Amino acid sequence: MAEENLDNVRERIRQIDLELIAHAAERSRLVKQVGEIKRRMNIATVDYSQERAVLERARVAAEQHGLDPNVAQDLLARLIHASVTAQDQESLRFSAAGVGKSAVIVGGAGRMGKWISRFLSAQGFQVGSLDPAGTTEENQWSRDALHSADFVVCSTPPAATAQLYASWIALPPQGVVVDIASIKTPLIEPIRALQKAGARVASIHPMFGPSIVLLRDADVVICDTGDAHATEAVEKLFKPTTANIVHLPLMDHDRVMADLLSLAHATAIAFSLALPQSEHPVRSTTFLALETLAAAVVRESPDVYYEIQARNPFSGAAIERLRSAIDRVAAAIASKDSAAFAQLMGEGQTRTPRILRKS
Repeated sequence: MAEENLDNVRERIRQIDLELIAHAAERSRLVKQVGEIKRRMNIATVDYSQERAVLERARVAAEQHGLDPNVAQDLLARLIHASVTAQDQESLRFSAAGVGKSAVIVGGAGRMGKWISRFLSAQGFQVGSLDPAGTTEENQWSRDALHSADFVVCSTPPAATAQLYASWIALPPQGVVVDIASIKTPLIEPIRALQKAGARVASIHPMFGPSIVLLRDADVVICDTGDAHATEAVEKLFKPTTANIVHLPLMDHDRVMADLLSLAHATAIAFSLALPQSEHPVRSTTFLALETLAAAVVRESPDVYYEIQARNPFSGAAIERLRSAIDRVAAAIASKDSAAFAQLMGEGQTRTPRILRKS
């Protein structure tokens, strides 16, 4: 009898699971309709106030049904994530910004090069890759198309990009030339020289890795090179998406990146080096978060991450601040000064306001 009841309950759970999936699929279809209506009305894909209302409604309903509100919120958040991803992809496709146009990705066989290729292809561009790791046929097409392509995107290290710009001065590409480098200082003079030769040059920095699918809340930095036409042309590529477009003067970019990249990477690498050789049988949530971050950083390209540190003239000052901060923490602990330690943590709170607001 008990076994029969267990089977009945399991069957009911199975039915509910299938119903959940069916309802999720129906929701996705309705969201697609919403996206189509938004495009016709020229309304932005994401309505954050509506998202908040959906999540709050889910929490209230969960409490009414005796369910953990966090479970309901996580469930709806995942559905929203999938919906916005689909709307983003549809917006790119329907924008048709690249129909009848071409783009050459120099370094297109790299991970970010492939991402840029997919991104532009989704908008209708005919995309070619110019890369030693590419096929002979594609490289030949890209070499032939480079001079007349609407966009030439350099997904190459700053030093290589600078060399490319120098080689194009005699015969600049007719389309918009744009780099996606993480460091801009080595490119400032090459950009100016290429502009002087008559090229239209833009400079951007996608603040995400090649594994990203959804651009919601992802930042794309667009640096002002002094060429409004080129800058506007590049910005239009990201307008159909849900990315945050951030404008920075070209000269200020590396000063900001010293904090966002140099400091962050150095902290993660230093943490990984301070870890013991053998694993502990348990891990705290704080340790796991830092270990996960450090593991991701140290698995990236050493050459790229070295360039981010060594070629940014502001990196040294950022790392010195890290050294000073560790010394201050160590001094408070060594002197057994609880007040000083509390003061340090309080100071840390003032420096992490965005995270505090989200928590």
